[in-house]
Amino acid sequence: MSEPILRVENLHKHFGGLKAVNGVSFQVAPGEILGILGPNGAGKTVCFNMISGVYKPTAGKIVFDGQRTDGLPPHRLAALGLGRTFQIVKPFASLTVLENVLVARGIANYGRFGRIWGPWRSKDQVRAAMEVLDKVGLADLAGRKAGLLPLGNLRRLEIARALVVGRKLILLDESFSGLRHAEITRLEDLIRAIRQMGITVLLIEHNLRVSMKLCDRIVVLEHGRKIAEGKPEQIQSDLRVIEAYLGRKRRNNAAGG
Repeated sequence: MSEPILRVENLHKHFGGLKAVNGVSFQVAPGEILGILGPNGAGKTVCFNMISGVYKPTAGKIVFDGQRTDGLPPHRLAALGLGRTFQIVKPFASLTVLENVLVARGIANYGRFGRIWGPWRSKDQVRAAMEVLDKVGLADLAGRKAGLLPLGNLRRLEIARALVVGRKLILLDESFSGLRHAEITRLEDLIRAIRQMGITVLLIEHNLRVSMKLCDRIVVLEHGRKIAEGKPEQIQSDLRVIEAYLGRKRRNNAAGG
């Protein structure tokens, strides 16, 4: 069995007296699509923020691609090959789609002051950025202002920016949120294609149908603790999950008609 691309061991994050993440452990295998599920406030995004360097863990250990990374800043993790998206998509609205990706490619200059003033729109940079846009289906929109894109394409642009640095692992934070059925299907196909590129995917998603169909394995959190882990069919039948998340969702759906 190959070594995991990501190991999270006994991870804790406390904000004063609030234990947002409380002793969470899991592993992600190379080439896997792993989903993190749980009700609002379960600690999912806090986990993402620690893995991607936004937060420093209160305690615990994170190992990415064989290197201990807990406490490293986001630009160091990006340089190691980890990219991520965010729940709220915030592109540089006045820049074009292509320029947004070119800005993301600036990771090559982080930590190298002398290169900050180098050409950021060279032929090589533009060619590489266009290759990424082609992979996510936005090459035809490269010259459009990002602020004019509909939500579905904004989600793809966010993934393109994550792919620029996420050579090994990308973290997708509710990338399906707010999308129509046809857009969801196309985005599912894109994520499978990303896996075929040899990139591992860790995702947070509230759409249960998407998670159950797309993920190889699922980790479920509640109140900052891991309550279940396994294949989608195991998660669907886990009584703790049904009570904490699936059952609650079904009751909400029933109440809403």
